[in-house]
Amino acid sequence: MIRTAKPGSGFFLSVTIKAITNPRAVMAAQNNADWYAMMWDIRGLRYLRDAHGFRAIDPPPPYHSWVTAIQGAPIAQLIAPLLDRPGFGVKDASGQFDLSDLALRRLISASWLWHPPDAGAETHGWEQITTPAALARWEVAWRDSSPADQRQFPDAILAREDVSLWGRKAPQGYDAGVIANLSEDCVGLSNLFGTKARPAATALCAGFGGGLPLVGYEWCDDLTTALASGWKSTGDLAVWVKPDESCAPHGTG
Repeated sequence: MIRTAKPGSGFFLSVTIKAITNPRAVMAAQNNADWYAMMWDIRGLRYLRDAHGFRAIDPPPPYHSWVTAIQGAPIAQLIAPLLDRPGFGVKDASGQFDLSDLALRRLISASWLWHPPDAGAETHGWEQITTPAALARWEVAWRDSSPADQRQFPDAILAREDVSLWGRKAPQGYDAGVIANLSEDCVGLSNLFGTKARPAATALCAGFGGGLPLVGYEWCDDLTTALASGWKSTGDLAVWVKPDESCAPHGTG
């Protein structure tokens, strides 16, 4: 049993965390926190990245939370100083906390995913995104499925050795895409879009990982598609936001 204090009161949130946490789910959550750190780095924004996960100092870009808390982290204490920030959201990597007593609502419930490093699929027609012009075309296609009112991926992402983007070529640019982000023990697959794109995207990310397993997270129909293509569910997660927030934080993963 973990008991966490509600800020400014004697009230405690109590929740029973599963006795055994799947290490693959922890791996995925740590990779997701690495993704967050990367997204702040390419914008020159400030943050904290430690064993508890990720906490923003400067406001998040679209589809990202202020906090992503690793399994076992003292989530209420971590988010207490940030609850009054505009657009506050938190990703609970355990999916076990009820944060409604902190005036938050659950936006999504999702599953951490894992895939072995051996992933073979036809990748003909896909290309790595390596230039600002290609990245601009890629983001136009990505935005069709994840609309944002500002650019999500600045050109600085192309200089990152721990990140790779791919797009499936189409007459007007790209009709599918994916991003891989590398951690010490795994590679994350995120921002996947396009019809029947997951098998090829999985193979591309596996190649980028050089023998490391793949991780990520999905929910709803995308989760069903992932599971049907060989990905395994390894644990739960949840995203909580203020009641007036409606956009799901995006990216792992």
